[in-house]
Amino acid sequence: MAAPTPAEASRFLLQTSFGPTPESIEAVSEAGYSQWIEQQFQLPVAEHLPLLNSTFPEPEIYAHHWVETWWQQSVRAEDQLRQRVAFALSEIFVISTHDTRISGDPRGVASYYDTLLAHSFGNFRDLLEAVTLHPMMGMYLSMLGNEKPDADRNIRPDENFAREVMQLFTIGLVELNPDGTVKLDQNGQPIPTYDQTIIKGFAHVFTGWNFAGRSQWWEDNYDGVSPMQAYAAFHDEGEKMLLNGEVLPAGQDAYTDLTAALDNLFYHDNVPPFIARQLIQRLVTSNPSPAYVARVASRFADNGHGVRGDMQAVIRAILLDDSARLSDEQDTGKLRNPLLRLAHLMRVFNSSARDGGMGHEFIDYNIGLSPLGAPSVFNFYRPDYSLPGEIRVAGLSSPEFQITNEISVTRYMNHVYSMVEFNSLRGSVIVEDDVGILDFSALTARSDDPDALVDYLDLMLLAGTMDEEMRSTLLDVIAYWQQRSESAPSWVMMANLVYLTGVSPQFAVQN
Repeated sequence: MAAPTPAEASRFLLQTSFGPTPESIEAVSEAGYSQWIEQQFQLPVAEHLPLLNSTFPEPEIYAHHWVETWWQQSVRAEDQLRQRVAFALSEIFVISTHDTRISGDPRGVASYYDTLLAHSFGNFRDLLEAVTLHPMMGMYLSMLGNEKPDADRNIRPDENFAREVMQLFTIGLVELNPDGTVKLDQNGQPIPTYDQTIIKGFAHVFTGWNFAGRSQWWEDNYDGVSPMQAYAAFHDEGEKMLLNGEVLPAGQDAYTDLTAALDNLFYHDNVPPFIARQLIQRLVTSNPSPAYVARVASRFADNGHGVRGDMQAVIRAILLDDSARLSDEQDTGKLRNPLLRLAHLMRVFNSSARDGGMGHEFIDYNIGLSPLGAPSVFNFYRPDYSLPGEIRVAGLSSPEFQITNEISVTRYMNHVYSMVEFNSLRGSVIVEDDVGILDFSALTARSDDPDALVDYLDLMLLAGTMDEEMRSTLLDVIAYWQQRSESAPSWVMMANLVYLTGVSPQFAVQN
């Protein structure tokens, strides 16, 4: 395969990172796609919790401190592929700071995100268990403190996690073919993957878990970081019905039941296409073809060496597939999450604040969303959401359009305006020490050559896809400000150019 051109490398980095930089474009162009991925696999993990602890060592910290840490690692960390995959996983294995118990423990939230990072390049089965036992997930979906049945106390096992681990984290609601299409029965109807009996069986499996470090169940000892601990007296040891007719025998302890139940999920035929399609949606395109899903799912089922759930094999299959690299299939591409768009701008223009941070921790107030801040376990948007109109008529999915409306678009545009016009990531009020500054020096260096300046914006922000109409508009803007060079500083022109590009449909859509 020929070495990627700079534009091809830039497009690749839209899928594999939080945005291209001149250095990362050069790295991909020199190494090639496959070797760059292998290099990323070898990089150490840029964890969030250690950075949070070192940046904010005081005992009392708040949710916005974790968000600041997320921006620092997402924008600055070297292990960009891992950070991007973890972000994709965070939209599948959802916890949310909308739950005050979660937002009240920023260190626990950072630890949960580190769990996603740690297993992004590992095995999906290990990821599933680590997520299941994390106290943040335990609190969010009610597995933590879930007790065995007790008729005298009117206690029944909570079914919340049991439902969502099937519906959202592993197999979905209906049986799938290996290519992700819905499997139909003899009457042409979808086949449900589970019923209430199965939900009840899994709910009883997930009993007897609470915070680690307690000597007894009711002890007041909080640990939002360590995996949950089993307490035998509160685990139901009865028989439990699982998927595909499997029955867990009576008399097993909590961990034995849990590992058997997670194996039961992991080996279900739906898992490869279910997870493959969602990861493709988060990284490459909202509407992967059945053939594309099947190719990735086959690598999930077997990495070529008899291993199921190898995330590195899955990532290679997603990113190196012709559907990702050639982009010659109909209906490819996706609308980008606003967080990805903002991170892209921050990476290209080397954003930093005078206090060393990013100055972006109150993003939820500005654009209405933040990392791990979805309104529910169903994420910010559903993977099968279809915008009414032509998209729905065509039978296509458009997940990110579920949060796209006049208000959200205006809020995003206003936020980008505040970033570029005031050099502030917090809005129009300049903050002395922690304002985020965008570095326009790469643009200023090209200010005497309008074509080179527009070429740079095209490469860094649009991966070389700028059309002639947009190019002409930007050149007109340059001509306008050059005529006023004596009365306006050069950064004003640069801010205008970045703003117009950063709020354009071309920047919003990843092809």
